[in-house]
Amino acid sequence: MVHPFGLVTYRFGKDDGTLIAEWVNDDPASTNSEIGIGLAKSSNAKSDSYEGDYKVEYWLQGKVIKLDLTIVASGEIFKMSWMKNGELTNTGYGFVSGDMLVAGFSR
Repeated sequence: MVHPFGLVTYRFGKDDGTLIAEWVNDDPASTNSEIGIGLAKSSNAKSDSYEGDYKVEYWLQGKVIKLDLTIVASGEIFKMSWMKNGELTNTGYGFVSGDMLVAGFSR
């Protein structure tokens, strides 16, 4: 069954301005789910905040998916948007749980 949403977690990487991603969503072309990893890099994110503009590379079965990610804090909630070639591809909301940002996103 295909669902129009996915889940992603981000953890701070060892370098300032980097986030390590793990994500899952249904593959709209089949009945299988996609599970992948990725790395987000920002030139304007603070070392102690998820907020910022990121260049993201997600990896899935040998493919590289490149997107731009913007994370904006609104109190304890984080608003997120992903773009590819200047076009909005996904939006989502997240919160910090333990040592990671946990978010759901639309497809």
